[in-house]
Amino acid sequence: MHIMANLYRMDGDGANIHQIGKSTLFEGHASLMPDGRVLYYRWEYVDRNFGDAQGLWTVNPDGTSHASYWANNLASPPAVFDGRSIPGTDRVVCIFGSCHDRPWGAMAIVDRSKGLDSEEAVERIWPASARSLVKNVSAFICDSFVPLRSRYEDPFPLVDPRTGVGGKYFLVSRSLKPVPADKKIQRSPDLNELVMGLYLVDTFGNEILLHAEKPGCFDPMPLAAHPRPPAMPERRDYKNATGKMYVSDVYQGTHMQGVRRGDVASLRVVESVEKRVWTSPLWHCAQYVAGSRSGGTLNRPAISWAGFEVKRILGTVPVEKDGSASFEVPAERFVYFQLLDRNGMMIATMRSGAQVQPGETQACIGCHENRLAMRPPSENLLALRHPPTKLTGWRGPIRSFGYLKEIQPIWDKHCIGCHDFGKKAGEKLVLAGDKELVFNASYVELFQNWGKTNALLNTVGLGLAPINPAYAIGSHRSRLVDVLKRGHNKVTLSAQEMDRIVTWIDIGGPYYPDYSCSHPTNVAGRAPISVAQLNRLGELTGISLSDAQGNPGYAGHRLWITFDRPELSPCLRKLDKASAAYREALAIIRAGQDELRRNPEADMDGFRPCDEHQSRETKYQALRDREQTRRHALAAGRKVFDPGIGMEK
Repeated sequence: MHIMANLYRMDGDGANIHQIGKSTLFEGHASLMPDGRVLYYRWEYVDRNFGDAQGLWTVNPDGTSHASYWANNLASPPAVFDGRSIPGTDRVVCIFGSCHDRPWGAMAIVDRSKGLDSEEAVERIWPASARSLVKNVSAFICDSFVPLRSRYEDPFPLVDPRTGVGGKYFLVSRSLKPVPADKKIQRSPDLNELVMGLYLVDTFGNEILLHAEKPGCFDPMPLAAHPRPPAMPERRDYKNATGKMYVSDVYQGTHMQGVRRGDVASLRVVESVEKRVWTSPLWHCAQYVAGSRSGGTLNRPAISWAGFEVKRILGTVPVEKDGSASFEVPAERFVYFQLLDRNGMMIATMRSGAQVQPGETQACIGCHENRLAMRPPSENLLALRHPPTKLTGWRGPIRSFGYLKEIQPIWDKHCIGCHDFGKKAGEKLVLAGDKELVFNASYVELFQNWGKTNALLNTVGLGLAPINPAYAIGSHRSRLVDVLKRGHNKVTLSAQEMDRIVTWIDIGGPYYPDYSCSHPTNVAGRAPISVAQLNRLGELTGISLSDAQGNPGYAGHRLWITFDRPELSPCLRKLDKASAAYREALAIIRAGQDELRRNPEADMDGFRPCDEHQSRETKYQALRDREQTRRHALAAGRKVFDPGIGMEK
């Protein structure tokens, strides 16, 4: 498993350690750039596949102005890290690696002026054969750099002392013995098989071993004076709880073809909620597009069918006639934006997160702006002629989106008269709210053909690395919305009901409103029955309900169980009701029903997180309190030291 981290900053004497990055997965491998910014590596899951969204980003030392630098939407390399600026140039040296691997791979020089997601930006690569692995394609190839024969790590550019320019010579950690070309590698070899040494590498084809010893040598760095980057002024104000954002023109940028001026009515702000708990059992659902696998969810515990995140709608703000928008955002939240038409349907969505520091004002040009070619934001904008819009939530107070409470009541009111167990329409689609193994009946039925031709839903979740064109995904492409708009079987939904369904689809079809669970050791971390009970149920019914480890979803999750009405569970249909197998199978499902009554899950009323998750939350709140103490110290110009580090002055 990967150990996740965020970016922190501290004073030179160890005081005032505080967080400056709030992405919901990983930030690290940071280095200081000549202009004073920090270059770092970020891994994201915002409506993305789990392994191909690991690129280079920049941020100011105070945590303001997080911005994509290179390879945020490039399928391969799936991971770009160990980035360092090459002095005297606009290029960086970095490592191209894979998702399921150690932090090594090919060494490359990147010139982002040739494209932020461009193969042409790779100016040079070691080994040269790795160039064929750099691909800007719509494919899920998160481990494309695993089979490399030689592995590099921790590159450091050297500088010509006469000119102050680098780019010809590099120190790097490299494997001593290349993997034999005829050896098929599924995963990287053990460290005992691949010792790393320190090398001097140049652009003339030389790779000279400088030093090697077991278990390996890493992080070469010359001990020499170098120019001090300029100190950047502080742009945050910890007396504020919010920051401000404005967009100068949502119609500017890439992938906005087909969007006419006036089409965009509003901008939705969604928070990708941070995750602080974990379970051993997992939910794994593969995504299929046109019959081919292109990624999938690996949730611990299960969160949704087509994504990794709990979602929270912070609010919707108007877009002015000139395409501008201005709004306040809670500080240090990981948020993203969606453009909506006058019917509240998504036109385009952002698949990365943004964040502001307290008191920070951040601006962008448009949707998927071209950072290399666009004009700077104008200050003569309609949205700047009035105070920034305050975010007030969506159809009620700000809350995490829960399918059972937000969407299921619509099916209960209009649909289950026909679309229920034992009814003719239910043979095609069950829309009842019965709790099933991981989610509920209607949710599973709506999603079970997701990603395939003629599916009911087309959601953004688990998207491939390349940016999607406007109108390519979401409610505009979901057959369910078309059916409901036509008034299926004389059913007419209210404007609010239709908006709830459209919004749910457009934010990725989330299910659970909380990462915590009450059944951390059971199936998918959510089910009221254990893995052993599920496997036994599979034996009794002759149905493959999971993989060998009891994880649902691998073979395509289906609606086999209802814990609300155990006798109607589809997995029992082929069993003789007088048989011992039927009685035992029904008893397992009823035991799950009883367990849910005692310990409701996170989607149900009366939910109480398990003891472990409550303990983790208590620890997190204590860490937040300590973080706030540091913020007060920063605002007051005082120093606060963590226990065991320095002395408070």
